[in-house]
Amino acid sequence: MTIQLASRNRQSELMDDPALDEASHRHALTSLGRINRLSRSDKAVWKLLKTLAGSCTPDRPLTILDIAAGGGDLAIRLSNLAQRDGVSVNIDGCDISPTALQFSTDHAAAAKRTNISFHQCDALNQPFPKPEYDVVMCSLFLHHLKQEEAVRLLQRMKAAATQLVLVDDLRRTKFGYWLAWLGCRILTRCQIVHVDGPMSVEGAFTTSEAKSIAVQAGLRNAVLKHRWPQRFLLTWRPTGGDADGN
Repeated sequence: MTIQLASRNRQSELMDDPALDEASHRHALTSLGRINRLSRSDKAVWKLLKTLAGSCTPDRPLTILDIAAGGGDLAIRLSNLAQRDGVSVNIDGCDISPTALQFSTDHAAAAKRTNISFHQCDALNQPFPKPEYDVVMCSLFLHHLKQEEAVRLLQRMKAAATQLVLVDDLRRTKFGYWLAWLGCRILTRCQIVHVDGPMSVEGAFTTSEAKSIAVQAGLRNAVLKHRWPQRFLLTWRPTGGDADGN
């Protein structure tokens, strides 16, 4: 099988289908949570968020918006890490899917994460739950969007973030494609994830494309760094500082 990755091949993924039945959707969200846990997204993101801990107190927690929060697994793990490190955070997650919203709400309740709330929201067209947050982030959402939509999303994130914009997403590489193809089959029996995983890489942006989108969105001093497995972290601060967590 020959895969052409020179340009994006953005396709409608199975999980994006509004007609997907709830049981299949919830199974896919559970499977993605397992894969994301092994990718250590929470550790990579928390390393950056922790740099802002000095600006928050129990009376004034760090406020975070997680756009396209899906099953809520990243928000919950970030809350756990914050508690471990003694950092006060309040996290709002938003997603357009009612099934994902109910799944994430149930997940947070089972984990007794009272500092997380989930909201139904079209991140491209509807107001966020609050006008401003210290941190506005999204993980594995950018590759679902057309280029002009990705620019619009980053513009909206920039307008709502007072301290940090953070994007964690896939890189479109051959190694990333085959890693997704193999990893999804090893880590889950979910056929939806088997299809959507490699398809996501085909629709992802390269590093240079992501940098160009950031510039178009007005994030001209954004910092983009690679991380395992074949992902990138894009960060932007209103002050222009490097948000590398070092």
